[in-house]
Amino acid sequence: MKIKNTVVALASLFIALSANASVTYDENGVGFVGKGDIQSLFDWNNSQLQENAGALQFRFISEGTITWKCERYTGDKLTKTTYPSTSTSVDAGATLDSRKNKKGMITGFNLEGMDINSNPEYANVGECSGPGQGQSQGQTWVLVEGSIQYVGSESPLLQVMFAPAAESGLTPSEWMDLPITE
Repeated sequence: MKIKNTVVALASLFIALSANASVTYDENGVGFVGKGDIQSLFDWNNSQLQENAGALQFRFISEGTITWKCERYTGDKLTKTTYPSTSTSVDAGATLDSRKNKKGMITGFNLEGMDINSNPEYANVGECSGPGQGQSQGQTWVLVEGSIQYVGSESPLLQVMFAPAAESGLTPSEWMDLPITE
């Protein structure tokens, strides 16, 4: 009888823990983070989550290299080909909206995409007027259609940080990983 009670207790604990795990998002940063995942990560009860939710910051990180092909023509004649590239270390803020129930209590966070801020060598991926390029004697660089390629992380990693206002006296956290729920 004692073994049966232990098995039932362990099964109940597993179900309770897995019910809280709800982190899903796609490669565009659209998805959802359940409040239970945040509470577990920061060891908060529900009232602490409600109080501190406004000081949470989410971000996506990823690393890779984007390359593309540019060609320069004089009239109809190809005169030069170049392969610009930019290393990306995406550190993108997550655009989000707190999901609330009818009582106004936060039940999770809807991720609405990435807010990418980067400083690559080229202003835009696929741009053919970076360093050493541009117009010269009527010659213009053009992007070769279909040449943009990315090599790197397949999907970004989602992280969260507690960043309270300085005057609150609370200690900010480090960035912590939020793995996708399988």
